[in-house]
Amino acid sequence: MKKTLLIIIAGALTLGACATPSTPPPSTPSPATPPSGPAPSTPPAESITLPAPVLTGQSVEICLNSRYSFHNPTGTATDQQLSNVLWAASKAPITGAFRSVNVATHDGTFLYDPADNSLSPLADDVADRGAFVLSYDRELAFDAGVSYMPAILASVSLWGGGILSVSSCPMRSKLYSGINESERLTTELVARCSLPETDEGWLPDPKTTGTDKIEDVLANLKYTNSFEQTNLTREQVSQLLWAGYGCTAHEVAFGRKGLTVPSAVAAYFLTGTIYLVNENGVYRYQNRNPENDLTTRDHRLELIISGDHRAELKSAVGGLSQAPCYVVLCLKSPAAGQEFAELEAGFVAANMLMQATAMDLGCYFNTKLSEAEQQAVRTATGIPSSHSPRAIVSLGKTAN
Repeated sequence: MKKTLLIIIAGALTLGACATPSTPPPSTPSPATPPSGPAPSTPPAESITLPAPVLTGQSVEICLNSRYSFHNPTGTATDQQLSNVLWAASKAPITGAFRSVNVATHDGTFLYDPADNSLSPLADDVADRGAFVLSYDRELAFDAGVSYMPAILASVSLWGGGILSVSSCPMRSKLYSGINESERLTTELVARCSLPETDEGWLPDPKTTGTDKIEDVLANLKYTNSFEQTNLTREQVSQLLWAGYGCTAHEVAFGRKGLTVPSAVAAYFLTGTIYLVNENGVYRYQNRNPENDLTTRDHRLELIISGDHRAELKSAVGGLSQAPCYVVLCLKSPAAGQEFAELEAGFVAANMLMQATAMDLGCYFNTKLSEAEQQAVRTATGIPSSHSPRAIVSLGKTAN
């Protein structure tokens, strides 16, 4: 099918290139029906059954390390490329009441059904640029962000195969994709800690390649709120923080250094606002040095308060699981509530979920924190009053 689509999905996105994923994908959460809107324009006539997604053989880590955004998408996608990206998107969990994804191609707007990997005609609106455009009907921008990252990594997993590659670039609330010459995957490590190993904030080098393939990871995401109470190692903490918001080798606008996630106008809204809470204390994750200079790179922890404050944090938020490790994702007050910043928080959480699964760890998200809960989180952890907690990521070994 040489068309451009606008699809509605209830999940996350993946893309591949050689064999059908070996593990059957888990059942996709059923989103609630979104509120009815205005009557759509006349849809295209044909429904489309997409081919099964295929394996690329690339690891989560190399896809995270290689990802960067293309700002001028062009071309036309094949059915196989669409299948892999959409299948990946549908794997992401949903924390709000509903989430459905729209895909616009050159020929119309379609609804993606992850149950049978098909596209149903929805409207005659076409992609306004690029090969295809994903967008979501959803309650929470966070959930859209969680679904976009598997789609982005699925497209990256096709790079380096000697065939035309799928590029991507989030723009506001939409994910634009294009077809480009084959891009290069890289294992180059640039996220190194500036502190000596004897310092409490020291983090070991993260790994930029792994053995668990992205399609197998997405088919078996360990999204759970039941954890063993075994503390994570420093190596595990380092890998999870890097996956969520660590530095990579590419550069973006204004000489700023790229990360494992995209960011609207390279603003990187979560810089200095990601907090680790474990048995030793509360720490701020710093990926810059100095901390607000986006043209620099680092990979370190900064102590906020010492001692075990996990019980206080658990008491601060209703329904928060007991876990050995928490990551509190915050936004500074001006950005809190802005769609593109909330999307970025979802990007971070999605990457942590995929990385945790590849490490045989579990992960869970708590969102929709009330103002009272946000204040209680700040009180329990020493997070500054100007930082608004948007989500809490629980991490640990899954309980049997």
